[in-house]
Parts: sequence; structure tokens; C-alpha cells
Amino acid sequence: MQARHTARIILIAGLGVFAAALVGLLVSGHHGLRPSTDSTDLIGLDDAIVPALVGLLLVRLVPPRAERLDAMPGMTRSTAARQAWQLVAIAAGLPVALYVAVLAGAPDETVGGLWALSKVLVFLLLTWGLFRPDWLGTPGIWWPDAGWRWWGPLPALAAFALLTSVGPVAGQHPDAADYPDPALLAIGATVTFLTANVTEELFYRVILQTRLEAVLGRWAAIVSTALLFALLHLPTHGQTGSALGGLPLTLAAIVVFQGTTGVFLGYLWSRYRNVWAQITAHTIINTLPLVFL
Repeated sequence: MQARHTARIILIAGLGVFAAALVGLLVSGHHGLRPSTDSTDLIGLDDAIVPALVGLLLVRLVPPRAERLDAMPGMTRSTAARQAWQLVAIAAGLPVALYVAVLAGAPDETVGGLWALSKVLVFLLLTWGLFRPDWLGTPGIWWPDAGWRWWGPLPALAAFALLTSVGPVAGQHPDAADYPDPALLAIGATVTFLTANVTEELFYRVILQTRLEAVLGRWAAIVSTALLFALLHLPTHGQTGSALGGLPLTLAAIVVFQGTTGVFLGYLWSRYRNVWAQITAHTIINTLPLVFL
């Protein structure tokens, strides 16, 4: 009973953070968000929110009566809780430490390089060292044994890709002039795929959220993980010249933009437990815009 009460409080508080962030942006007149610090274009709030909401709806509906997949089967609740809170400390500590480097005046290139490198060292190597042999802990994620776990994510992924690229709420497509030559672009896309599309999904959804689900239940874990996923983007969005108008509005922006996407990614993971669906969704976010060049 106490655990359910705690989970309910965490869920309500998390939803309150989302609501406060959205209201804060609207009241302050910030109706557009920068998708990244190296972008000069703004994406409207509907561009950030609508694709995730449609994706959430389709994840819920396809298939309509999907089997509820256990979180961390075979692991005791006390072990899951201990590991979950250690992972929460890592997820919160890394971006805060990098943001301190930003405030100390570290060059943007240095922060960006540390951001990419530290995700591999901390999110993968450190957690593997701490939690082996139950590092991933979710059986069948690399090759799900149920057919619906393969075809079920497809409608949500297709709609998400369409709405974020060519749909009525899609933001402005990138201009080729905004990107470096093709060789550097290919290298950057490959690094992003490995350090973001793969690494972030393994850490935030497969490793962290699954343990939080075992402790807090589905939605409290999804919302909590989404907020931590949003916090990950503070160092880069908090760089000099990239903040919307100070730390509060920068936090509000990453909660609404990356946090909302994190809720979609979290529900996708909770319902299907298919890591390839996660990587595909993250690739849609980070790499699909390059196709339009």
C-alpha cells in the first residue's frame, strides 16, 4: 500500500512538472522550441507534442489487448529498487555535472564532446560494471518471441515519422546549407546513432525505466524516466546563447520537447519490450531529417 501511495505521488508530481513547463512557455510567449542548440529554426509546441500524443494513442490501440509484460522478471523488488535509485542518481548527476562545466565557461565543442563520450562511459560501461550479470535484465528484448511485439509498434512508428517529417504539424525541414560536407555529416550521423539512438535507449528505457516499473509501476516509471531523459539535454541546451531566457525557461523547453518525446518512447518500451522499436523511434527523431537534404 505504501509503495502504491509513493508511486501515485511521484506520478502526480511528474505530471505537474509537465503542466507547469507547458504553461510557463505559453505565458512567457515562447511558442516555439529549438530542437537542438545547432539549429536556428524553431519548432512549434504542436510540432513537439502532437506526434508524441498520436504515437501514444497508437501504442495503446495496437494490438488492443496486448499481454502485459513483466518488468525485471526474476529480480526481487528490493534489488530492483536499489539498482533503480542508483541509476536515477547517475541519470541526474551526469547532466548536472556537465551543466556546471557550461557555467564554468567550457567551450561548446568541449561540452559536446564530453556529452557524447560520457554517455558511453557512464550509461553503458559503468552500469554494466555495476549491475552485471543482470545488466539488461529483460529477456527477449533483442529478439522478441511474440509476433505482436514486432508488428505492433509499426503503426505508431509510421505515424510518428510522418507527423515529425511531412505531416501538417511537421516543423521546417533542415536546409542543406545548415550542415557540413557529406563526409562530416555521415560521421556525425554515425556518432549520433551510437551515442544517442542506441546508448540513450539502452540506458533510459531498457536499463532504468524497466527497474523503475518494477518498483513504481508503469506510468510513474514512464513519467519519471521521461523527465530524467529531458534533463539529459540540459548541458547542450543550456550552452551560451542557446537558453530561451534563463535556466527556468530552458528547463521548461526540454521538459516539453524532449520530455514529451520521452513519454512516447517510454510507453513504446513498456508495451512492446522491443529494443529495435526503440532504436527506430530515436533514429526517426535524430536522423530522419537528414533524408530531406
